[in-house]
Amino acid sequence: MPSHRTFGAALLAASFLFVAPAPDAGAWSDKITNADNANMVCKLEPASQCTSAVLMGLQAPGVDMHESSMASMRLDNANLQGANLSRSILQLANLEKANLMLANLEGAHMHGVNLRGADLKLANLRGANLLDADFSGADLTGADLTGAILVKARFDHATWTNGATCAEGSLGTCRAK
Repeated sequence: MPSHRTFGAALLAASFLFVAPAPDAGAWSDKITNADNANMVCKLEPASQCTSAVLMGLQAPGVDMHESSMASMRLDNANLQGANLSRSILQLANLEKANLMLANLEGAHMHGVNLRGADLKLANLRGANLLDADFSGADLTGADLTGAILVKARFDHATWTNGATCAEGSLGTCRAK
């Protein structure tokens, strides 16, 4: 007769065998709408908890959300011109075609962020972690990248800080065409 201890161990082992499919986070998916927003605590204020919030097309120029948690957030086509997002966590966020002109992203953690086609003219990206970020087609004219981590960041067809167009395959830095 098996003991309770053996039964508990078998139950624990069986629970590891069943792996439920992970829900589609939709961080970069085109099959998502604002109706898919599951984060009801996100507020547009400093130190806010906005992880996985879906606010595509948001109109919030000048918003102050410094030191906020915005990982995997959907902000495609958002207007965040002049926003303060300094020291925020934006890992895996989608900011495709977002207006981040004059935005303060100093010290932001932006690992794997999608910035394809984004307007980052005159943005402050000093000391930002941009590891694996995708800037394809983005405009970085006049942006400050001093001390930013650009390892494996993609700049295909982006406009560099000096106005030069980056060549296809620009990885970690802009290779002028």
